[in-house]
Amino acid sequence: MLKKQSNKQLFSLFAVVSLFFLAFTQSAYATVKIETWQTQGGAKVLYVYAPELPMLDIQVSFDAGSARDGDKWGQASMTTALLGLKTNQYDETELSQKINDLGAQIGGSVGRDMASFSLRTLTRESILTPALSLFNATLTDSVFDQAIFEREVQRRVVGLKRQDLNPGSLASKTFWQELYGDHPYAHPVYGTVKTVESLKLSDLEGFYKQYIVTQNATIAIVGDINSKQAKAISEQVLKGLPKGKKPQPIPVPAAPKKAQEVTIDFNSSQTHFKQGQIGVERGHPDYYALFLGNHLLGGSGFGSLLMEEVREKRGLVYGVGSGFSPMKQAGPWLVSLSTKNDSAQEAKKVVNDTIKAFMKDFDATHFEAIKDNLIGGFPLRIDSNGKIISYIAMIGFYDLPLDYLDTFPKEIKALSKQQVLDAWNRHIDVSKMTTVMVGQVK
Repeated sequence: MLKKQSNKQLFSLFAVVSLFFLAFTQSAYATVKIETWQTQGGAKVLYVYAPELPMLDIQVSFDAGSARDGDKWGQASMTTALLGLKTNQYDETELSQKINDLGAQIGGSVGRDMASFSLRTLTRESILTPALSLFNATLTDSVFDQAIFEREVQRRVVGLKRQDLNPGSLASKTFWQELYGDHPYAHPVYGTVKTVESLKLSDLEGFYKQYIVTQNATIAIVGDINSKQAKAISEQVLKGLPKGKKPQPIPVPAAPKKAQEVTIDFNSSQTHFKQGQIGVERGHPDYYALFLGNHLLGGSGFGSLLMEEVREKRGLVYGVGSGFSPMKQAGPWLVSLSTKNDSAQEAKKVVNDTIKAFMKDFDATHFEAIKDNLIGGFPLRIDSNGKIISYIAMIGFYDLPLDYLDTFPKEIKALSKQQVLDAWNRHIDVSKMTTVMVGQVK
């Protein structure tokens, strides 16, 4: 689904946002009260009342990411791309114009776990009612047109060919493939040139019928509407979709049993470096300790140990970072950097020495400062409707506790240095890292 940007009434939307911005930020959410229920069709709903702005955000997420592609890599992303381009009532131009005239925004995105569709609109009745109708139509009444499909395939192929010429993209793709092997997380979200060119329109129609169903949906709603309105909207959004059923769980990935390293010769002045291993799934009890430790090691920019050792002390990189990406099943922990070809091996050594030293011990004062930084900055993570809806969509999709946003800073605050060290040594094994380097490594 392509993002539809507003034209005619976009100025009105921005004017409203500007008018309320100062008051909104000054009264940033200390807590987020989430209400939840199920629609008649079985979709899970999470709702937050946010009256600061006369706006409504909706995100509908389906367990329909690229992990559901099977051997037809790219069909999840292509299905997402085609939804909302044309409906039985409106062709592409008419539909886009209708959305623009309302000053609304409708979009879609896809990852390994989920396909998500979003609506942002003003809550004025004359705008809200037709915007909701159009959003429902894009999800339930889209037309899978052969000519549009062929055009979008060609666009996708051009994009994939460009990615293949990018050493950073190649390094990322190779890392996932090497780390996950034959697991559904291994292949690229957008497929490959070969797999996308082999897709048929019927593949997308079949994927849509199987996965875009109410039993497989999570609806997140944030905005200036009351609970009664939110319940009515949650029924309207997916009205017309079949009930269907949830798919089988994604299999548990098997971590590589030994270290593996791939070096790809690429005509580039920089070597792109990816290193890591399989971490934890979303909701794992050790995630808090792993997240906090990673913030100290490589997740806090200039406050991190990796930045200090690799950039500040040695000047080997412009930037280096690390992070966990928990998903339905265990996602990766990954260190990323790019450096001059002739310093790639040195950068790799410094990264590994820093990780090893961190997992043995780290400075308690630095640790407490990082912890305070995380806790003190947490309100900024939930200071807008857009941020809140991203969080509650995640909470709903991954079946996290409803008090997750309240609990998170408390869990971080309660962690000791030893608990962080213990968690890291349970999950991270420096002797079994997967390493990918793309460039002209010296």
